[in-house]
Amino acid sequence: MKVVNLSKNQFYRLSPLPLETGICNSEGDILEFQKRTKSYILKKLKETEGPVFANKLYTIEMLDAHRDSIPSEFTLPTSLLSIQGKLSGFVMPKIQGVNLQTVLDDPTVDAKEKIYYLKTIGQLLEKIKHLQQYGNLSDFHINDLHESNIIINPQKKEIHIVDTDSCKIAGNKTFFARYLSPSALLSHEISGKYPITENNGMGAFVDATENTDLYCYMIMILNFLSRTKDFNFSKPEEFYSYLTYLSDIGIDKELIDIFSNLLTAKQNQNPYHLLDTLSYEQLGKASKNVFSLKKS
Repeated sequence: MKVVNLSKNQFYRLSPLPLETGICNSEGDILEFQKRTKSYILKKLKETEGPVFANKLYTIEMLDAHRDSIPSEFTLPTSLLSIQGKLSGFVMPKIQGVNLQTVLDDPTVDAKEKIYYLKTIGQLLEKIKHLQQYGNLSDFHINDLHESNIIINPQKKEIHIVDTDSCKIAGNKTFFARYLSPSALLSHEISGKYPITENNGMGAFVDATENTDLYCYMIMILNFLSRTKDFNFSKPEEFYSYLTYLSDIGIDKELIDIFSNLLTAKQNQNPYHLLDTLSYEQLGKASKNVFSLKKS
């Protein structure tokens, strides 16, 4: 894989990438980089030695090796980053657009447009499933799937998965994922559908699988419905109480059944094809605030 070599002076002259309100990054510094007429993003990692860094480098190399098989929605690293002769991170194209979290939070964006983007994510998961079954990447998962890791191009109505260095691929160790923590709803599932990782130093709680990707996707949908940024009920009974409320306001039974299977031994299903059943009236009533008032 190619390497972009910068001196310390060149690196320190770079400008940080402005992050939209509410978007955070904890793995390292993200900076803008111009090379000729093209714009790139540099990600300088905090950990640049040890098993975590080795796993990160292996992941980036595997993404590059399988570049031709991975769906075009993934923004893949193009080069490794070296600062003063020391490997320190990687380089990827700069994607022009708006963070999905910002789009979902924007009251001026029509709810049906938001549903369109959520559906597109579900369709991408179907592409990945096909790749796992019929391609050469049986061990490929997004892993850290959440709203802030997706960029929207509103003009082209396209989605772009960023932060792909946290993907599960080719036998690498699973990285930490925002919605896959010990405090997450999935920790109440006891059949082993979400396999607990060994202590591999990556901060991960469960191994990335098709079930965990679908779990994260459904948490995103539930965030959208409940108008929260981190949908999470500390007790399963609260989760099921909310699903009962969704049923009471007329939301499609099949969609609710798919949500309810998150905490059962059944394999998770992709509900993207059911999102068009959601009406404006149902979306208005589904917020967690309204649910809490009805419950009190």
